Amino acid sequence: MNRPISLAHLTVIELDPPDVISAAAEAGYSHASLRLSPASPGKEAQFPMIGDTAMFRETQRRIADSGVGLFDFEILRINRDTLLTDFLPVIETGAKLGGKFVLVAGDVEDEPFMTDRFAEICELGAPFGIGMGLEFMPWTGVKTLASARSIVEATNPANGYIIVDAIHVDRAGETAADVAAMPKHLHCYFQICDLPAERPKDVETMIYQARQARLPPGDGGLDLTGMLKAIPPDLPISVEIPMAELAKTMPAVARARMLRERTEAMLQAVAVSAPA
Repeated sequence: MNRPISLAHLTVIELDPPDVISAAAEAGYSHASLRLSPASPGKEAQFPMIGDTAMFRETQRRIADSGVGLFDFEILRINRDTLLTDFLPVIETGAKLGGKFVLVAGDVEDEPFMTDRFAEICELGAPFGIGMGLEFMPWTGVKTLASARSIVEATNPANGYIIVDAIHVDRAGETAADVAAMPKHLHCYFQICDLPAERPKDVETMIYQARQARLPPGDGGLDLTGMLKAIPPDLPISVEIPMAELAKTMPAVARARMLRERTEAMLQAVAVSAPA
């Protein structure tokens, strides 16, 4: 396939950054993402990657030796009391590793506030050549694709984008038509996964599914075919499919390879079914 396919760190969250790169190479990915800053501080590992650490140098070496590129890194969370310059070490580290995008999450349900902060964070990343990908999630301050579009389009930065994740489109009550309506230049990459069609009735279950219990493409009830037809045909795909139960019996490389194969099979099926 011509489009980049990246192994998201969350899919193999039991691995540290150097081993994510090695797993991606062994499982046949062209790229990988790395979690340089924890999504839930205090609840997950903080890898010693910031600065000239041994782990940073080993990650850098494996990227060079394997040919697997760092596509994106994460995560920058914007809160009311966030000092944006605190993000500089993470951005600088990702840039040194060759990253192209960083995932940004907005935890404040205040669109004017988020618009101002997103504009500022884009300015922060611009000198490093890093694109800022705003990811909407139904349990955060930026809950929908519509809200993310409003924020990014209001600021209109040269390096501002939107990350579309299949689970968040569906759980936000949006559809492939909403994805299709998004201007192509706003797309960052598409995070693929599947889930049961029935939407959780509570936020806790929604978060649990997102972080630990996603399904391979085709095993659930999301309109993945519709979403894949709605995104640009060359848009990079991030395989973000954490499966905590399966991880107990299937090693990371085997899971990553299976999920890549399932992803590529669905991409091929969508390509074949697309009108000439």
